[in-house]
Amino acid sequence: MGKIDINYDSESQYVLLRMQREIFEEIKKLLGDDVILTYDEEKKETIIFKKPESFTEALIEIGSKIWGDINAEEYINQERNSWENFSNF
Repeated sequence: MGKIDINYDSESQYVLLRMQREIFEEIKKLLGDDVILTYDEEKKETIIFKKPESFTEALIEIGSKIWGDINAEEYINQERNSWENFSNF
């Protein structure tokens, strides 16, 4: 691997970008607070995404994608019912 290795998957919204730590630190300095960078030590991967104007709105959007067509209230009631049926140790 050279200093930077880029893999793009047209099926995904993500681009895998591998770089030396020194390059990563310089990019972090240049981009500042407009984006969020995180580095996963275990996977040796950097994730860069645009900082949302509102973290609350971003979480609502993510939640709606995760839950999709699932009725949240029905799901919670099912979970609560399973707790009631849980036998004590």
